[in-house]
Amino acid sequence: MTNNPNVLRCAKQVYIHLGLRERIQLLSAKDTQPPEIVIFESLCALDPKRLDQVIRQFLQWTPPQGTKKTLKDLTARIQAAVIEFYTAFNGNSKDKSNTLSDEWTSNNSESDMFEDDFQLLDTDLALLDTHPELLDLDPALLDMDMDVDVDVDVDVDFLDADSNALEYSDLPTPPASHHLSLEKPETSSCLVTKRSNSGESTTHMKKQKVDQDTTKKTPVHLGDLTPSPTPPPSPFSRWNNLQQTSESNIICGYGTVKLGNISWVSRFEIARFLLHYHIAWSQLPFEALQKFIAAIKKEPRELYHTMMTWYNTKDGKEKWGNSSLMERCSDYVWTHLKKETKNRMLHFSVTILLTQDKPPEIRLRAPSVGASNRFFRKFGQDRFLEMKLSKMSHPSLVRSQKDFFLKPFLLMGRVFEFLFIKDDTIVLFATKGDSLKEISIRKVIDWHIPVVENWKMTLHKFASRMGLGYSNSIPTLVFEPSAIRYVDDIHSGRAGEEETCMTDGCGIISWAAMHKIMAIEGAEALPCAIQGRIGGAKGIWILPPVLDFNSGEWIEIRHSQNKFKTGIVQADMNTDPLHYTFDLVKRSICIYPASLNTQFIQCLSSGGVPAEVFVTLLQNYIRRLVSMITDNNDIRLLREWVVSEGGLMRARAELEDIEKGVWTGKNNQDVFEDWTVEEETQEPSTQRYNNDGKTNQYSEPPSRVHETLVRLFDAGFDLTNAYVAKKVTRVFRDTLFNLATKYKIEIEKSCTVTCIPDPTGQLKEGEIFLQLSSWRMQQSTGVRPSLILGDIIVTRNPCGLESDIQKVRAIDCEALHIYTDIVVFPTQGHQSLASLLGGGDYDGDIIFCCWNEAIVEPFRASPKSSLPEKAYTAFDHDKQAVRHLVSSCRDEHQQQSALKSEFISVSLPETMLGLYENWRTVLAENKSFKDENVIYLAHMCAKLVDASKQGLLLKPSVFQRDQKDFSSLVYPRWFVDKRHKQREKNFALGENHSEKSSRKHIATTTMDHLYVTLLEETDIFANHLKNLALDDIVSRNDIDLSSPWNLHMDRAIKGGNTDLLNDMKAIKQQIDESYEVYRQHCRKHTHPRNKKHAPSVFEESQQFTTTFELEEYFASIFENVTSTQSNYLTLDSKVNGGRLLKTLKASYAYIRTIKDGKHSNYCYVVAFDCLRRIKADACTRKIKKNGLSESISPDLYIAMTIDRTWLKRLRALHVTENSISGK
Repeated sequence: MTNNPNVLRCAKQVYIHLGLRERIQLLSAKDTQPPEIVIFESLCALDPKRLDQVIRQFLQWTPPQGTKKTLKDLTARIQAAVIEFYTAFNGNSKDKSNTLSDEWTSNNSESDMFEDDFQLLDTDLALLDTHPELLDLDPALLDMDMDVDVDVDVDVDFLDADSNALEYSDLPTPPASHHLSLEKPETSSCLVTKRSNSGESTTHMKKQKVDQDTTKKTPVHLGDLTPSPTPPPSPFSRWNNLQQTSESNIICGYGTVKLGNISWVSRFEIARFLLHYHIAWSQLPFEALQKFIAAIKKEPRELYHTMMTWYNTKDGKEKWGNSSLMERCSDYVWTHLKKETKNRMLHFSVTILLTQDKPPEIRLRAPSVGASNRFFRKFGQDRFLEMKLSKMSHPSLVRSQKDFFLKPFLLMGRVFEFLFIKDDTIVLFATKGDSLKEISIRKVIDWHIPVVENWKMTLHKFASRMGLGYSNSIPTLVFEPSAIRYVDDIHSGRAGEEETCMTDGCGIISWAAMHKIMAIEGAEALPCAIQGRIGGAKGIWILPPVLDFNSGEWIEIRHSQNKFKTGIVQADMNTDPLHYTFDLVKRSICIYPASLNTQFIQCLSSGGVPAEVFVTLLQNYIRRLVSMITDNNDIRLLREWVVSEGGLMRARAELEDIEKGVWTGKNNQDVFEDWTVEEETQEPSTQRYNNDGKTNQYSEPPSRVHETLVRLFDAGFDLTNAYVAKKVTRVFRDTLFNLATKYKIEIEKSCTVTCIPDPTGQLKEGEIFLQLSSWRMQQSTGVRPSLILGDIIVTRNPCGLESDIQKVRAIDCEALHIYTDIVVFPTQGHQSLASLLGGGDYDGDIIFCCWNEAIVEPFRASPKSSLPEKAYTAFDHDKQAVRHLVSSCRDEHQQQSALKSEFISVSLPETMLGLYENWRTVLAENKSFKDENVIYLAHMCAKLVDASKQGLLLKPSVFQRDQKDFSSLVYPRWFVDKRHKQREKNFALGENHSEKSSRKHIATTTMDHLYVTLLEETDIFANHLKNLALDDIVSRNDIDLSSPWNLHMDRAIKGGNTDLLNDMKAIKQQIDESYEVYRQHCRKHTHPRNKKHAPSVFEESQQFTTTFELEEYFASIFENVTSTQSNYLTLDSKVNGGRLLKTLKASYAYIRTIKDGKHSNYCYVVAFDCLRRIKADACTRKIKKNGLSESISPDLYIAMTIDRTWLKRLRALHVTENSISGK
């Protein structure tokens, strides 16, 4: 038996990876231990880090074709590492300067073969430790030999969460010309993994025939999965190797080709096309390039079609259909180019894959429309390239491959150099190139944050401040330098740091300035507070309590808001107006009602709120959601619920390429996360344009499920349609996902609002002011809350300590009546109220306020706990200032190189926060919030949130100590199930991995009770949803959709119209063929409990990388289905634009779809708009003689919504009808 926790962890990882879970029990044997453990211990005693590296490399290693991994392979590697250690011991010493992130990567790095993070694996290992019965061991297996063969576990998922997974099968190939000239041998096996109900990892193999004669070659279809054993690379490989030299990294060059004045977005698209299909410039004919350039000059958005047409016909044989292999650039990109907008910019990005034993690989992504920022407005959107880490690349690998990122990147005649890191994105800047004025990286840095003027700042903070210039923002009012007032903060006078600053991050702005800013932003009403940037300052600015309409445009910047010095005089002796421009980030936030989460529930429970209160709130919330579907006789109310859940109107507005709107960034439900970082580092640089902006150009189904549902509802579809019922289930499932993973329980008498300090100084310590707008109303009662009075609890995330929730008193203060939809905290007292709530401030923090009596009355607040000594000493503090770095360099070029190198080293995000939060959550559940270790872990989480900016480096010895102390915690069932659901791509109603044993488990804590309640309530509704879509084909058949085909078929037969009959038979045959091949690629929607295998995944050689591409491909095939032998359809084609033909095709596609089951969606993929029109006309014929439905243009349609007053009347009528019917 070994007591070394590192050896135990490594052994369990290996056993799970190889499918040898039965050997885990051998680790606890007192007298004996597996032979491999002895070898593990020998290397661990010499170098624990090296053991971790060997284990990780083994997990990532893919054995030669036809062979399997064994424990012998691993022990041989470890023995070699031991010999290597002794060989190098006398001559070399280990580098002691490894950073914390490197240590973390060594111990817990993600494997290329696993998408789950280290926290989930640790959860599984701890669960096996505390629940060995989950292994389901056969005693006979305990004596098995260690030389066990196992296949390689592959788990690569590139499917969208709301899309069907794809099967391993060939693409349709009606013409022989659809085959490629490439030849490949037949493939070997591939393996996928799924978690079983007991939490056990069950491995299943999906084998293909192995050709014993490796010399035998067969033609390859577009859908073949196996990569060629030798170059050339597959034309469908997602990744590209960069051509690396000693001086640069070449992404895509074009040699001596002259592209003239072609825009950068068009050049980028050509580069993306060439890289995607692995075509060298020398292989691109001059005639093809001329076609590309001609398309760009005529209509740039036609470039994609031109390139794809050339590729599909380049061998002289036209391939079947327009195979959308390369991601198509969104139409919003081309629309944006025709309009000059300050609010939105184009983002050019690259996804990069980093691994330990292979060179970096990249994939150019389609340009997207995203938010603007200060850097873009100064230097131009086309000078920046965002290099985003793939989900399989651990951030610490950036540091280990620093030399690679510090070399210039060459792309289409431009030289891009490393500028800084923001979250998981490496931002590159084009310093020179075609049609570009040369600008050095040092000049970009000095423009944003001058080095000399800020050289007392630490390197960590300097690097983090670089990201402020990349914050999503809208440029608004340019202030005169004289209109900017610098004022001091208000302090409590008590000894301390940030917590004694009572106005930290909040300034005041004049009414005239606020009015002009909002006019530029397009708002009708003035908010009380806005968040923004100006020069080197950031934070919240509020209106003064007494409005002076004649005071002019001015702004006050407090000392706490001024983060760095900027706006210095330029070379031409002028200042840059951009440094005096107010960059609007967003308006103040007010969400009513708000939601609880796991941290709030645990802390409130610790403060005395009974479990029954939360159980009742959960039951009421779920039942309100359920009633929207089960008791709703009016589809308009269901439509409004879908619109609200999906934030549909806001999403539509964001997708409109017009000069409007503030980039609010997150959906309402995402305002609170368990642990959040400072606002300057959490903003995404782009919005969801790549997904939401896409439209299938052939059948026009929206990419968002909420938009799809609303359009179907508007056409007359309801829950009797299986497809609609399935989509409604999906929306409800997404809502329940937040319940099952974060326990987001919506409660009335609560709100989420931005906090500000009292500008009048009248509020006393323990008092707040909260006034909501008159239009906010409780849906169930119709009450408008307005001014909130009485006891109220306030908190924010993070909420890891009992003191992070405070009970205060909301009062009426006449001097503060101007402030609505924000919460005003006092400036009196010994400490800022915001700082008591998880160390908050007033630069944009969001506060959860609750005045629900059931929660407020029993809650008892706790005093703030002091920082434990072991948390204080857990970090090394890197205080190196910028001046220490630049003063050691001889010139600006060396300074630039040194700064870039340091930016890579210090800017990487902290990777251990999630692990410490897991430990804190579980320990708080097992012990209590008062436990000293819970308090310690909470303080550790608070420090890790901001560690990168503060220069805090967790000591390796501290992490090893904590890992030893907390890695063996007993994980509660609700936590394990929550982690399982977070891991899964497709959350299903009623599915719980340990459901049976969980219900037998006696609930002891509040979270236990909520977990059991959640299972019971969701299972009841899941059974109801199953009955929404009927199994009987007769019941499933919508006569409105099937009648066009059936009627014309009857007429052709009865009328003896042979030509029309032949046309319809030809159409039927083509659709049947397309449908069958489509089925081979799309897995049916079956209940996950009944799945014997994990969802199918894409291999690197698969043709489609997203389901959108697959669906658009088959929609294009459907579009080309035709037959016009009869005069009937020939005349329709010439006179009516083929409308009848489209109707017949859509109608038969529907018939073919429902024939195969209620879960098929083929007809909606290929004929979405046509089916909507058929349904709308059919519904109209019931009330109008002409049978023509209402007509409206797309531009007007997307702006339409149902009036709230009308909805209120509908709800009242619904309540009355239910009362009469006795519901």
